[in-house]
Amino acid sequence: MTIFTAKIISKKWLSSDVFELHIERPDHFVFRAGQFVQFQIPDGEKTIWRSYSIASNTHDTHIELCLKFLSEGKGSRYFNALKVGDPVSFKEPQGKFVCSNDVQAYYFVATGVGIAPIMSMIREELEVKKSEKEIQLLFGVRSEDDVFWVDRLEELKRRYPLFNYMITLSQPKPNGGWTGLRGRVTEHILHHLVSHSFYVCGNAEMVKDVREILIKNGVATKQIHFEIF
Repeated sequence: MTIFTAKIISKKWLSSDVFELHIERPDHFVFRAGQFVQFQIPDGEKTIWRSYSIASNTHDTHIELCLKFLSEGKGSRYFNALKVGDPVSFKEPQGKFVCSNDVQAYYFVATGVGIAPIMSMIREELEVKKSEKEIQLLFGVRSEDDVFWVDRLEELKRRYPLFNYMITLSQPKPNGGWTGLRGRVTEHILHHLVSHSFYVCGNAEMVKDVREILIKNGVATKQIHFEIF
């Protein structure tokens, strides 16, 4: 398996515990939207590997990652300490959480940084493939402080009429002024059940609950694709 080495070109905090990294894209680095990359992480005298999904589309000149900082996470601590210009090493892309072209419409469900591969797939369909299929996104985070990439989603919605998104907060602030959806993504998924193909990414409990709801309401298992973070 090929191992690439490239430099960090930008680092940006998106919320109190989520940050975005842009990494140089090496020559001959080819991937499918939705795939992940395993990064080499130093761990004392040994090396460990941690997987992170690519958030960029296949035509971007950089590799974009969206990471949640966990104080106990060896991978997130490593990336958090990196500075612009520092090198990172990673394996070639892997994973089967990718879009199928043989669908009528897409419905994406993401929580937290589970939006990373889904953002890649959405941007690929809209910006690269110029898809004429309906694309819906339901994005769940905890509170107002955890919302990110709204400007990006708004721009996609403005440019592509077939794309729409909703954000729901599971624990909005009592006096935060949030006027959008409230509750977990499972409380809103039933409002939009049609003949879509579903792509779900987030923690194991959310993925399990969404999958059960969809199957209970007549969505075929072959139309449900998921990745657990």
